[in-house]
Amino acid sequence: MNDIAEIIASIAESYIEVRLCNRFLGFKNQNRTILKSVGFFIILLLENMLDSQKEYMPILLEGLFCIISILSIAVYAFLFLDGKFFDKILVSIIPAIAILPINLFVINVLRTLSGAFNVDIIEYGGKARIWALIISKVAFFLVCEFIIHMRKNSRYSLSIFQWIIQLFCFLITFRIAYLLLDISLKNDNIPELFSTSILIMVMNILLYVLLDRMKHDSMIKEEYRISKISLAAQERLVDEARKQYTEMKTLRHDMRHYLMATAELIRADKTEEAKEYIEKIIDDKVDQTAFAIDTGDAVIDAVINSKIAICLKNHIEIKCMIDSRPKGVGGIDMSVLLSNVLDNAICGCAGAEEPKIELIIGIRKAFAYIIVKNSIKESVLAKNPKLETSKEDKSAHGFGVMSIRKVAEKYAGNVEFKEEDHTFIVEIWLEGSE
Repeated sequence: MNDIAEIIASIAESYIEVRLCNRFLGFKNQNRTILKSVGFFIILLLENMLDSQKEYMPILLEGLFCIISILSIAVYAFLFLDGKFFDKILVSIIPAIAILPINLFVINVLRTLSGAFNVDIIEYGGKARIWALIISKVAFFLVCEFIIHMRKNSRYSLSIFQWIIQLFCFLITFRIAYLLLDISLKNDNIPELFSTSILIMVMNILLYVLLDRMKHDSMIKEEYRISKISLAAQERLVDEARKQYTEMKTLRHDMRHYLMATAELIRADKTEEAKEYIEKIIDDKVDQTAFAIDTGDAVIDAVINSKIAICLKNHIEIKCMIDSRPKGVGGIDMSVLLSNVLDNAICGCAGAEEPKIELIIGIRKAFAYIIVKNSIKESVLAKNPKLETSKEDKSAHGFGVMSIRKVAEKYAGNVEFKEEDHTFIVEIWLEGSE
């Protein structure tokens, strides 16, 4: 009976840990997820069964098994699971952080309520061992489900400083629980440990809730900064459009004088001078102010034409292929997308031997797509895979990619960044084009 109980407990604990890891982070890709999970489950099961088959184990050896478990989860997380670095570190230590206070709690509950001694609870085959296994595994399952639920309902991310605080707080509570468990195993009559074990569990739960709230507040501040930057981008766009309109108006006013001067040169049989004069007007005036794009959509036209003007001034070749206007995408969202992606492309051309940009907008079935290609001097993703800003003022920059992702997420779409033949490519797909 005791053998069966130990095996079932090891199976349950291994399953809970695999479930926690998979649902907390998710897989990098969906290939052979069952095989990966089963392999990881077998490794954890062997560790847990080895741990459960020992006789009364010294606390140092108990700590060694705990470290092995943390390392096993960390390796699995970094090899197969998605998420940030600190997410993977956190999910690696959560089981240990949860199990120690739970074991401390169970030992003191059974000792207080039943009068059992430590050997009856801890030793293999002890009188209260089965009850200890049942209560501890149920408690462990509930704690992990609570963590998964909190993670599922949270869309927010912590800063590195907040991550460090969270990890240190959890490690401190882990150390406290470790010391109290050591004291509890060596003494049968310390009633204060019962209330202490409860307080440790409550403190961990409150800490997790508090930090989740910190994530929420952090993201609100981040979204506020993004909104301010997006508004500033829109203001720049309006200024650029106003400037172009003024230049066009001035050109139209001056065109009469240019034509009259050209006509005089022709009448005087100065054909070559007239030709040079016309070419100079085209180079100096017309090319810088001409609206190359006319889709019938004021937002798209204003954004693209303002960026074309910038490209011409910076000697960047730009080509635009626009099949149709994505009807289901709002004007503001389109301006945010196009402004950010074209600004990034213009910056990306810096240093390229033949700077050029290609913009493609169209509709395929129920999805609108925006593809922007720009030449690059060297690989961007190799040096900066997360596409973080290289500018010194990181509080005011680096939100372009984030803004693009947010708009894509709003329309149930996705964004992909890739490189081919010294060309950086951004592909944006948005649902709701019909």
